[in-house]
Amino acid sequence: MKIAMITDHLRGGGKERRMVELMKAISDTYTDYKFVIIMMDGKDESDIAYKDILDYNIPIIYLGGQNRTTQMKNLYSICKSEKVELVHFWAPIIYGYCLAPIRLFLYIPMISSSITSARKQGGNKFWICKSSYLLFDKILSNSYQALKINEVPKRKVICIYNGYNPERSFIKTQAEEIRKRYNIKTTHIVSMAGEYSYRKDYPLFVKAANRVLEQNPDVTFLAMGSGDSTPYEELIAPNSKDRIRFVGRVTDVESVYNASDVVALATTVEGVSNAIMEGMALGKPIVSTKGPFVGTSEIVEHGISGFLTEYHDDKGFAEYILRLLSDSELRQQMGERGKRIVEEKFSIEQMISEFVKVYDMYNSKNS
Repeated sequence: MKIAMITDHLRGGGKERRMVELMKAISDTYTDYKFVIIMMDGKDESDIAYKDILDYNIPIIYLGGQNRTTQMKNLYSICKSEKVELVHFWAPIIYGYCLAPIRLFLYIPMISSSITSARKQGGNKFWICKSSYLLFDKILSNSYQALKINEVPKRKVICIYNGYNPERSFIKTQAEEIRKRYNIKTTHIVSMAGEYSYRKDYPLFVKAANRVLEQNPDVTFLAMGSGDSTPYEELIAPNSKDRIRFVGRVTDVESVYNASDVVALATTVEGVSNAIMEGMALGKPIVSTKGPFVGTSEIVEHGISGFLTEYHDDKGFAEYILRLLSDSELRQQMGERGKRIVEEKFSIEQMISEFVKVYDMYNSKNS
């Protein structure tokens, strides 16, 4: 069975990594499934962050730079010439309309994995996204909350949680080296990874850090991400500037988590976070936010593997961090529970198995 994996790019990100790990695992294990990758925004191999996928000899077709009308025509032609039997769409669902000719004239079944965060896709153009649901047989997400917020019809809903690959827990840089890299002199470290944008609540993170440092100055807060951190750095209290650091993009996030006492994620829009999963897999307690547009409660058990606060509650966020920093036994207990949750509920094997079940629904050999 040939499956067209249509995405915007593979430059990086949780959804893109999930797609690559899925193709690798299935290619290694199952002979019934073959893939072709079509990138709507990618132009060449520079748009692929996960270079190991190139070792699998999966055909890659680049449509970057073309207008949507041309892409629509080319997507149709490619699926027809490649004899595609299933379309698996990973690009933003607002571009789902580009698949209409495939659906209408080739009758190829289609599934979507576009929805990964618990916010309405497309913003004020959500109606375009919602109308594209008609094209898909099933709509998959890594979060039930994301599917609910996006008003996906129940008959089309499938939730498959992210699978954590234990290889990602490999520590490239030891804790001592992390401390040297950032010249950390404090006893404790609290870290957060996420793009510097409105989707992450860095104002909450900084305000909570300011509160913590008023009571316990023996802590360094590290914020890892890409983008413009200036608006958030301006919120740092004058006497805390040496202990609240925006360090930019980091390639060994797991190593920083490993050196940390607490892994934090202040966010207003999220599915089931890879960042939280990585911290839990390393045995770290979590402090994060919950709310109608966040799926953190699907992975973090409040009071058991970490703590969850309401949106913008910097006081509560700070109190939970202080509680964990003052109690090493609690940190260990919560960290161990979080690690078990990842092993039992979010294994890569379970994720692959669930996707294969979906693919099997459309495999003519199983008819």
